[in-house]
Amino acid sequence: MQKIFDAHLHLWDLNEVPISWLKDDERLNQNYDFSRMKKEYENYEFLGALYVECNGDDIDKESLYALSLKQTHSLLLCLADLRYKENLSSFREVLHTSQKGAKRLFEADFKKKIEILKNFQIPFEACMKNDELDHLEAFLRENKSLKVILNHLGNPKINHLNEHKKTLSLLKNFPNLYIKLSAPDDFCPQISKEFVFELFAFLKENFSEERLLFGSNYPVSKLSPSLWASFIIQSGIFENLDKIFYKNALSLYKEDRCKDMVKS
Repeated sequence: MQKIFDAHLHLWDLNEVPISWLKDDERLNQNYDFSRMKKEYENYEFLGALYVECNGDDIDKESLYALSLKQTHSLLLCLADLRYKENLSSFREVLHTSQKGAKRLFEADFKKKIEILKNFQIPFEACMKNDELDHLEAFLRENKSLKVILNHLGNPKINHLNEHKKTLSLLKNFPNLYIKLSAPDDFCPQISKEFVFELFAFLKENFSEERLLFGSNYPVSKLSPSLWASFIIQSGIFENLDKIFYKNALSLYKEDRCKDMVKS
């Protein structure tokens, strides 16, 4: 049974954390808790997960909710709140919904946050629109010591795959850039496997298996975690599935309690 660590998981209790962007989505506008999520991995040996901030309306409430999940379920945390930096395994401030988009990367107050990440050796999760990925190259040049994880494969579009490849090719020479194989929001069960597998092959060739890690984007993605994981396995692209599914993530997020998991 394949061991698996989900490096991109969302959970929410709408009674505790208001999330207004869910209101027009009947599928998502309900509670998703840890026990419900864990059922998705009944065919895998589930090792744990990284809770990723949900862009809630109240950053204080979400942080407290996330800290309770960390204590109860031993989840690692990726938050947008650096007041709890001692509890963070990574940091994310959503850029693709920001009015300023990826230009936010170069604002003075954001640069101060990046310096804190460097000082505490906390990775930065880059969640960006596909057409703004060119901003990431300039950001990486300015922050070569910072570990950066590009979320959702860079949000590729099936009709712009060649352009996506060209953009990512510009980023492959930054050794501290990692690609999270987390399913983009708009991926669905009917998506072309040929497209997905071609993307996997490109990422392996350009970034190597050392810099790729699995994430489900549960429950935002329309693909279930088990189905998305099966795409990775069925593709036959990757030689070391353990690296993709848990070893790279646990090494990257540096949690002492995970050391035994990283060992083969």
